[in-house]
Amino acid sequence: MDILFFSKYFVLIALIIMMFVALRIGAYKSTSMGLIGSSVVVVAFAVALLIAGEIWNAEFFRDISLALLIFGFVGTVAFAIAMGGDE
Repeated sequence: MDILFFSKYFVLIALIIMMFVALRIGAYKSTSMGLIGSSVVVVAFAVALLIAGEIWNAEFFRDISLALLIFGFVGTVAFAIAMGGDE
């Protein structure tokens, strides 16, 4: 077995743990912590999707992860601007 093979699984496990931590961060009462938590979950899921697609030769994993990254960022910025007010 190649060390790259094991490192991909290690990174997948680390990203899953990162998603659980981000969900905990997003559960705080402030809006900014919710935005940070949701952004981290989207980024971690997109990267995990890239790695999983590479391991199991799934189709369209790059397109889906790119769309997640773009829409996650745009949604976070739009929500932050809407909650920011007139400033």
